[in-house]
Amino acid sequence: MRLLLLLLTLFSYNAYGNEINLTDSEGNDIAIQVTPADGELLMIWLVDHDEHRPLFENLLNDIAKAGIEIWRVDLLEAYFLPRSSEQIRTLNGTGVAAILTTAHQQSNKRIVLAAYDRMPLPLLRGVRQWQSEADQSRLAGAVLFYPNLFGPAPIAGEPPTLDPILTATNTPLMIYQPSLGSHRLRMNEVLSALWQSGSPSYLYLVPEVRDWFIMDDEEHKPSQKDIEATQRIPQQIKQFAALMDHHPKPTAPLPLHATDTETQVIRSLVQLDNPAIAPSFNLADIQGNRLESSVLQGRVGLINFWATWCPPCVEEIPSLNRLQAMFKDRDIEIISIDFRETPEEMSDFLQRIPVDFPVLMDQNGQTSLNWQVFSFPSSFIIDRKGRIRYSANRAINWDSQEVVDTLNLLLAE
Repeated sequence: MRLLLLLLTLFSYNAYGNEINLTDSEGNDIAIQVTPADGELLMIWLVDHDEHRPLFENLLNDIAKAGIEIWRVDLLEAYFLPRSSEQIRTLNGTGVAAILTTAHQQSNKRIVLAAYDRMPLPLLRGVRQWQSEADQSRLAGAVLFYPNLFGPAPIAGEPPTLDPILTATNTPLMIYQPSLGSHRLRMNEVLSALWQSGSPSYLYLVPEVRDWFIMDDEEHKPSQKDIEATQRIPQQIKQFAALMDHHPKPTAPLPLHATDTETQVIRSLVQLDNPAIAPSFNLADIQGNRLESSVLQGRVGLINFWATWCPPCVEEIPSLNRLQAMFKDRDIEIISIDFRETPEEMSDFLQRIPVDFPVLMDQNGQTSLNWQVFSFPSSFIIDRKGRIRYSANRAINWDSQEVVDTLNLLLAE
């Protein structure tokens, strides 16, 4: 079996300078950028961004300065794929398996994989594929930063499903979960699935930061808490690697009972076949004025879940403002619910960008969870009887003719 893997993976790689080249079993050429270090640990980072992010670059440099060798791999670039969440989510892991085999041949160091957001899914698939052929392992485990380990984005209001790879994962994992992250309240479900499959998985709750806290760009500067949390990572990696390496190495992959990686079709408004009564809410705005869901009684409602750090959420505010003006004298209530931000953050935002409808603060995220909000923005249109009739799990043009006609039909009922 080992010989078969060597033949399939076509190990025509050559190490030169600070780069390693290999060809995986599907004929894809993969380049690995290497930052050497003298320590006993090799950290393989699977990245999915190509823009310059200074905080992330500093993190990798600091990890290398701490004595951890860095291998950096951009699989989307290697496969000539567009950069999207669905492209990442559906990667099969073949490249990851080839990289792991290369690491075991090129280095005698203990190995830790790392990825963030959607990239942990192909990471886990690749580990399982590599396990089926590996005859020895120095893989300590994987570190997953704010991982999205669910399947395709569901219709807004429907619960997400875990990706099948979680039930076939027995590798040690350390999850860096921001305390203010969008999937914080779903981590119990994730960990339960991993533990049931035999994966020694740990959760490190990063205090007072959000998803993407290790990243920044010209438009989104890191907070002081982001910087401090990122600066702690290099030394934490050593501790977490030792913890994961303490566990016995899996001797064989687990069976994978499903391989559903189909792409979710994204539409603007989705009409629900079986409308259900909308969950209630009782939240305050930035002045402390409370608003309850009873305000919707006998009216058509549009409830928009969002956050100021979500660019698509901000982009749809002008069209929501126009919709508010269009229906201001009709029985329609537009309400936005902000996810886990502070009144101070929202006050600063509203001074820069006007919002012409109520903004309520879901500071603990429980209301968003009750509404099964999986991604931002997510919106719901409610009829006069309090039933959710339509939903949208992406930003849309809210004063489009489609939306206007839909609202007029609900008003006429």
